[in-house]
Amino acid sequence: GHYATYAEVLQLIASLALGLLVAAWQGGVRQRAVLSLTVALVGLLGALFLTVTRASWLAFLLSGFVIVAVGTMSRRAVLAMVVAALLVAPFGISFLQQKRNVGFFDRRDGSIQWRETVYREGLHLLISRPRHLLVGIGMDSIKRHWREWGMFDQGRLPIGHMHSTPLQLALERGIPTLVVWLILLALYARMLWRMLRERDLSDWRDRGIVLGALGGLVGFFASGLVHYNLGDSEVAMVFYFIMGLTLAIERETVRDGI
Repeated sequence: GHYATYAEVLQLIASLALGLLVAAWQGGVRQRAVLSLTVALVGLLGALFLTVTRASWLAFLLSGFVIVAVGTMSRRAVLAMVVAALLVAPFGISFLQQKRNVGFFDRRDGSIQWRETVYREGLHLLISRPRHLLVGIGMDSIKRHWREWGMFDQGRLPIGHMHSTPLQLALERGIPTLVVWLILLALYARMLWRMLRERDLSDWRDRGIVLGALGGLVGFFASGLVHYNLGDSEVAMVFYFIMGLTLAIERETVRDGI
């Protein structure tokens, strides 16, 4: 029901499609499968482009670089992606200016000013008491107590959240919870990296899923710095579903002794 949520979901699915496409291309899969994945990826990226969501655009760009670099280990492929990104960037910036009347990094943009305000207020509230640092202010407490804390520019800004996953986790649940979350992501990234570098993933689909998951993780984390994407149930559901796929593949490779 919201373009930013839709964009975050598209970023994860498009990363998965790109991972499968790179694995299929590298694995010499039938041309029909490569063509089908290419068509699917183009459709996903077209939809992502039309959301006009800068953070998700950049998140997929980072994801793509990781997938191509790790999946191909080819400087030529990475260079080709850089060239493609440079060619597409002017169209994206022009489309953004046309639809939202802002530049890609525009300090006059209301959404950026909104974020700067809530970041400042959130950090101030977080460090205002030692208890907040330890256990946070409580989940969804902002919605009930924002007036007494003077948040959202005393109500002049739309009431919502901190527009940052790390800040939201720290503020609502405390610094230890944020640390645990970061450790979880780090362990997940290490598992994916080891599967790609140390395991013989002979099935191109398995390798593609792991590649797409690694790229999607990078994009998810990067976008989460300026979006509270973990707070969107649709985004979290897709993220954990992809994580579950990779865990199933990891268990299969361990069981088969690969």
